[in-house]
Amino acid sequence: MDMNLGGPVWHASVAGSLLKAVLEKEAERQLLGVGDASLGEWREATNRAFHIRRRLSAREQRAVGPVMDIRRSDEARMRAGRVGHLLRLAPPEVIADELGAR
Repeated sequence: MDMNLGGPVWHASVAGSLLKAVLEKEAERQLLGVGDASLGEWREATNRAFHIRRRLSAREQRAVGPVMDIRRSDEARMRAGRVGHLLRLAPPEVIADELGAR
């Protein structure tokens, strides 16, 4: 999925409140101290969540190297296996999408 953000981003998605301001404040808190908003930051409120995407800082980009899409790869499955016990916290549509891809 190419979102045309110009490079790697931090992404926080927050749900659980009907108040956009509450969700936005929590998303900001989750990204406190990471990224560089001056390189780009995108905010989006949907019916279910509030999203902030923020470009990595130059230092962060050097540390992580080139970005790759690992969705539906062996590496993605390995990472998911490490946090499998947390998947019960994922929205049902995320789990259904992953199971449907196998």
